Amino acid sequence: MSAPAKTLSLGFEGYFACRIATDPDPTDEPRGMSGYTMALAHEDPLDQVIRLQIDDAYLERNAREPMREMFRDRRFMLGVKVRSVSVDGQPWAAGAGLINAPLTLNGGEAPLKGPAFDSRNAVAGNDDAMAFVIYPFNLHVGSDGGKVGLSTQEDLQPLWKFPGPEAYNDRLSWVEVGAAEVSEAVGVYDTYGYFRDRRRTLAKLIAEAEQALARGEGDPAALEARIQGWKSRTQQLEFWGDRVISKMATRCLWRWTIKGKKTFFGDIGGTVDTTQPWPIEFWMGGWDGDLLIGYMKGTLKLPFTPAAA
Repeated sequence: MSAPAKTLSLGFEGYFACRIATDPDPTDEPRGMSGYTMALAHEDPLDQVIRLQIDDAYLERNAREPMREMFRDRRFMLGVKVRSVSVDGQPWAAGAGLINAPLTLNGGEAPLKGPAFDSRNAVAGNDDAMAFVIYPFNLHVGSDGGKVGLSTQEDLQPLWKFPGPEAYNDRLSWVEVGAAEVSEAVGVYDTYGYFRDRRRTLAKLIAEAEQALARGEGDPAALEARIQGWKSRTQQLEFWGDRVISKMATRCLWRWTIKGKKTFFGDIGGTVDTTQPWPIEFWMGGWDGDLLIGYMKGTLKLPFTPAAA
């Protein structure tokens, strides 16, 4: 005999990465020519893909100073993971196997190789108001070798196929500026000071490399390339100013119910109903337009029937 149906809630959070072009660049600009984001010469192109997990290979190619230093002592925050499991608001010990399980988003509409923030240049959403659909939203929770996890399959067609906005209105984000929860999550309460320190860090790196060049130390070509990269980043921060700074205290919020195909596997002390919609609510913000990373935090709710005591 089973207990009455309840709600199993998975709280998740962590840093994500997205190498995204920004206005006035077109969305498919791969290097960044006129917006405030850019790909440095040795980095991957701007591909728009939302990466909820940041692996070592990605860091090796794309981590900019001082990103490694920022996370060296708290690497657990790199990547979005399940941080809490509860049933009707109370911690659920049987869900311990999901704690620290990674979240990933899979799939992508060609030519993109993964999910992206989509508004079709304000056709489906609104770029100025930061009203975006994340498409596709095929969510997977758990690692390949995990004993418990879940997955969902997108039930929304590509935005360009819709005759009107009514089909995706509930999937659009809305924006909030100056949210205290964002500052608490990323540990940044003085956004101007945060980027002022960034420029100081870049100036120090440039000075040290120029001194090494003057002494004839190291590979001159490699040092010069790094200097030009640091100077380019400094120029972007100085030129775009408030447009970059304001994003650190801004977040986009989403709230809808996942209605597509859903699966849940593993022992969690009861049964998850995969036939009913799964409500999800989350935000993405604390965006660092220099490092191309941001923070995600939210809750996925699953209809749940505990096993008999």
